[in-house]
Amino acid sequence: MNKKSMFRWLTAGGAVLLIVLLSCAYSVFENESRLVAPMDFSTYQFRVKDLPMLISIPLLIVYILALIVRLFLALKQQRLQDQPGYTRRVDPRFGLFGFFGFLGFLGFYSYASQRVIFPFFFFVFFGFFGFYYEGKMSGTLADEMFEEHRVKAQLKAYKVGMSLIFAILWLVGFGLFNRQLDYAAIYLTIGISLAYAVTLFLSEYLLYRYEHQE
Repeated sequence: MNKKSMFRWLTAGGAVLLIVLLSCAYSVFENESRLVAPMDFSTYQFRVKDLPMLISIPLLIVYILALIVRLFLALKQQRLQDQPGYTRRVDPRFGLFGFFGFLGFLGFYSYASQRVIFPFFFFVFFGFFGFYYEGKMSGTLADEMFEEHRVKAQLKAYKVGMSLIFAILWLVGFGLFNRQLDYAAIYLTIGISLAYAVTLFLSEYLLYRYEHQE
């Protein structure tokens, strides 16, 4: 993904997010908070004023799915171009996509209004900040010392991630949200998403730190 393409994707993401926020504001001030505040969908009747929300939310979902596919294809193409014996070339600005992790906070709104917890999954994107450190090491000679550092960094990152997941499950197992299954589901979604993000980030950050301490 070149600079121009990345700028376009980031600009599009900002535009989509702005559209969602404006749609929510319009619904609150001009449409009795329909599709924003909790409502009974069994009695839902379409109104023309519902269109901004009905368009903006699917647009956000489509953008995020398209972004994931685009990142996957870009990384796959870059891997094919990499020289054997060297680390893959990644633009450090890929780390900017880590800011999409803040979309996870939309989960508090979506749960309060529609009892939907899926947006909490976006906390996983915080792990994308690790691309910054991977990009800083693009084209590095993957010698024996580098591989030792990579294994050391990954093991430590996995240890931290698994410890977080164990603590999360332990608290749930001992009744942290006893008789409150909704809160337990939210807690697990947030906790496991953040644990995975921490693992992704630490595996690259620690490798970068080990390499620059030598």
